[in-house]
Amino acid sequence: MNIRSATRPAWLAGTIVTALAAGCANAPAPTGTTAARTAPAAAAEPPADGNRLVLATMKAGTGTDQGGSTDAFAYAEKAGDASVGKLASANGVARVTGTIWPQKGSTWAGVGFTAGVAHGGKPLDASAYKTLTLQLAASVPGVLRLRVLGDDKAVRDAGCYPVVTQAVTQELREYSIPLARFASESYCGINARTVAVTLGALSAVEVADAKVGAGRRDVDFQVGRITLGR
Repeated sequence: MNIRSATRPAWLAGTIVTALAAGCANAPAPTGTTAARTAPAAAAEPPADGNRLVLATMKAGTGTDQGGSTDAFAYAEKAGDASVGKLASANGVARVTGTIWPQKGSTWAGVGFTAGVAHGGKPLDASAYKTLTLQLAASVPGVLRLRVLGDDKAVRDAGCYPVVTQAVTQELREYSIPLARFASESYCGINARTVAVTLGALSAVEVADAKVGAGRRDVDFQVGRITLGR
C-alpha cells in the first residue's frame, strides 16, 4: 500500500505520494447512468462464455487471482490533507480506508485503489469490450470516481485517462457501466485520452473517493470483482 504525492493535478500509478492532482473536486466529471444489481460478497466468477473477461478477482491480503497487483493511495492539493489507512481483501473483496481532512486548505483530495491487469506483464488490448462491471460499496452512501488506465506514464502523471462517477450504497452491488461514458477531466486539454485509445493498452482500473468537505471525513469503500463485457 502506498501513499502517493505530486505537485500538480495528476494520478501517479505505482509511485509513493501524499499529494496528487487526480480528480480535482472542482473539475467536472461525467456521471453515467448504470444498471445495478445486488451481488454477494463472495460472488462466483462468471463463466468464460466469450462475452465477458475477468480483469480482477481480489485475493486475501492484496493482489488478484489473475496475478495483478493492487494498491491503495492518497492524494491532495496540499501535502498531508489525505492519508491511507488500510488495504486488505477477504472473500474476493478489497476494502480501502483512509481520511480526507483539508486542514491545509486543499480544494481537491482523495483516497483511491487500483487493480492492475496482468497479462504476461503487458497491457491488455480491450478494444472489443463495451462495458466495465465492478462490485462496489461504501460505508456511507456516496459517489466513487472510476478511471481506466493505459500504459502511458506521462498521461497517468497528468491524471488524464478517462473517468466516470458512480453512486454507491452500503450494500455491495454490481454496476455495469458503458465504457463509452468514460471521458477525461476537463482540465486535461491536449493530454486527454479517449476511452478507445485507453482500451487499446489497458493496464489498470482505479476507484477513488474524491469528496472534500469542510472538516475531517473518514473514507471506507469496497471493490469486488472487475470484468469487461462485449
